[in-house]
Amino acid sequence: MLLSELLANDIYEHARVIAGFNGLTRKVQTVNIMDAPDIIRFLRPGELLLTNGFFMKQTPGMFMELMRDMQRMECSGMAVKTERFKLHVPEEALLEAERLQFPIIEISAVELSLGEILQRSTSLIMNNKNEELQYALHIHKQFSEMIMKGKGITGIVDALTKLLSSPILLLNGKLQPIAESRLGYASLMPDLAAAADAILDGAAIPSSPTSFCLLDVSLRNRCNVLLYPVHTYRHEGYLLSFHSGEKMSNLYGLTLEQASNVIGMELTKAQAVKERSRRYKNEFFSDLIDGYITSEQEAIHRGKKYGIKANGAWVMLAARRDGAGWGNGQRDSQTERQDERNVSERDEHYERIKRHFSAIGQSFVMFTKNDSFGLLLHLSDSGWDESFFLQQLARLSDRLYEEIGLSLSIGIGKPATNALGIKHSYEEAIKALQYGYRLKRTKFVQSYQSKDIGYLFHMLPHDELKQFYEETFYGMRHTEEQERKELLRTLSAFYDTQCQLMETSKQLFVHRNTVVYRLDKCEKLLGVKLKDPIESLRLRIALSIEPLLSGDGSVSLSR
Repeated sequence: MLLSELLANDIYEHARVIAGFNGLTRKVQTVNIMDAPDIIRFLRPGELLLTNGFFMKQTPGMFMELMRDMQRMECSGMAVKTERFKLHVPEEALLEAERLQFPIIEISAVELSLGEILQRSTSLIMNNKNEELQYALHIHKQFSEMIMKGKGITGIVDALTKLLSSPILLLNGKLQPIAESRLGYASLMPDLAAAADAILDGAAIPSSPTSFCLLDVSLRNRCNVLLYPVHTYRHEGYLLSFHSGEKMSNLYGLTLEQASNVIGMELTKAQAVKERSRRYKNEFFSDLIDGYITSEQEAIHRGKKYGIKANGAWVMLAARRDGAGWGNGQRDSQTERQDERNVSERDEHYERIKRHFSAIGQSFVMFTKNDSFGLLLHLSDSGWDESFFLQQLARLSDRLYEEIGLSLSIGIGKPATNALGIKHSYEEAIKALQYGYRLKRTKFVQSYQSKDIGYLFHMLPHDELKQFYEETFYGMRHTEEQERKELLRTLSAFYDTQCQLMETSKQLFVHRNTVVYRLDKCEKLLGVKLKDPIESLRLRIALSIEPLLSGDGSVSLSR
């Protein structure tokens, strides 16, 4: 209990604070009696010392020394019966006590002996502690019953708001609001949440209860914040209360503590239920894609809750974070530890992708398989516009990169008109992804149906492709690298614009004469006519091969 609360009891009716009055807000955990010069060795933080000062009478400087030692120990204060042995408290000790805000209480007028004061004070502290424990049990039971009745976390936040007459805000581990006060404080909560985020964002949030003050002057009536961590088995959340500068009782913090405990258990339960449901979903789609489900009836029966039914139509998408390895199925202990560290990040990506995909307005089910996120799209009877959908996915990928720096690529399979066909649609989506990665692309959206000539090149040996490319542009082998790049870029634009000089110059942002000069030089170096059908086909093919060879570094034209 607070020292001021202890001194307010009848035990200390005639006690008098002679120094350190501002330190009466210190907490008292226990009370002790000094009967030896080395008592400091036996004192503990939060302890009130009772003494008659007998041995200090002979050594006045020891009073100052003991007081400073007790201050370092974070003791509650010192209660002295100075009249018993005519102890004189030095004036400099009183001044130092005022400076340290270390309470010195004169208890000579208290009729009880030091032993009786010790006994009754200890009993009072224990009774107070017992009352707090009873209150904590009551509050914990009350909040637990609310959870059992289905009122959930929002119900607890509303009850807290009413009990404490303070706005309450619950944040997840990433400082995003989960629940907030609705009773009388709804209009104030956005400002309080923004002010708290401004202080907490980027700061090292403690793992134990703490308090801080908001700097926004418009919130001065709610500027004091108590923060209690909400512990779960994986993530942490934070329960915040906003109150005025008035002193809060111990029960205020005790109520928040019990609420945070119950909320932590509820979040843990909700997360476990969510993960179990997600695991069942992942297992179903894994079995379907890997071919362990062999009949249409079984696929429809097990996939009913995911919208799989007879006479349905679906398209599978496979999305991956660029740079993630495909894996070879072999996992060592180091890989497992890395997986554990990436669980939180992967979950965040899952939720972000799911939220952004929901905004598209397409009915879907999302799951994870190995290093990829799978999305099963339910097609309506009217079918779907693939080109428009590709544009939507491209915008989704851009938003994810802008928001959290997630470079995401997406592969799309062909529509499936039966449940077992979902397996083939997913395989096609994965192949579309692999095709995009072979072209050294990132943050792309690739449909399995939209393959260009480059897809056929993948069926040819890499060395053969490289030899064909180098032989085609062999005449440029002695040109400087920068000049060679300009010539090849001009040649590519020339063919892309159907050999139109003006269009080529517009695309390259150079003068028409510059294009003519570069093309003439290409003809001289290569010894061909650029508009000759056979030679132009060879050059176009070689230009299409170049992206496939870029993974080797700069393509060498020397023989």
